[in-house]
Amino acid sequence: MTPKRDVAAQRTAQIIEAATAVFAVKGFDGATMNDIADTIGINKATIYLYFDSKDALIHAIAEEMFAQELAGLQAARDLPGGAAGRLTAYYEALIAEEAEVVPLMPILYEFYALGLRREDVRAVITKFIRQLTGLLEAIIQEGIDSGEFAPTDARRAARALDALLSGTLLHWVYAPEEVDVDAQLRYGVQLIFRGLGSDRQ
Repeated sequence: MTPKRDVAAQRTAQIIEAATAVFAVKGFDGATMNDIADTIGINKATIYLYFDSKDALIHAIAEEMFAQELAGLQAARDLPGGAAGRLTAYYEALIAEEAEVVPLMPILYEFYALGLRREDVRAVITKFIRQLTGLLEAIIQEGIDSGEFAPTDARRAARALDALLSGTLLHWVYAPEEVDVDAQLRYGVQLIFRGLGSDRQ
């Protein structure tokens, strides 16, 4: 017999998946819990057994998206080899996930916009940024310590790399006809590597 905990986990994942699809099309304000329930084929009351509000569901979606990106960066950090190679593996994974990323961008940027007005949302975003830049900083610092990168402020370098990646994706989402995201990411990261003193080509 399947434990109730597993059933709850499956239902939670199902609700988050459906809500993600609905929010991507209708936005946070336009979507209703009924819309999400109808997508799954359940009663709205069932959703409230797992999420006590639409805000709670929005938070869960954003946190899952952030967790997936952090997991990808952690996986890159755990790879063998030099710092430049591990950072390259990270952004190449981002490129490989282009088709999956695009439908989620409306949700992500809407969540960022909410963060300008709401402290609770800003706290979630701030935590993610700190974790992401912390992992990038750790990889860069390892490159500095090994002599692969020249001595520099690893935290500032991490913020510069994150800004480059995030900015490139933003330009690509809004003007895909003008941005070859693959080529632009590769070009931008190579500039960062040159600035760090990496000889990786």
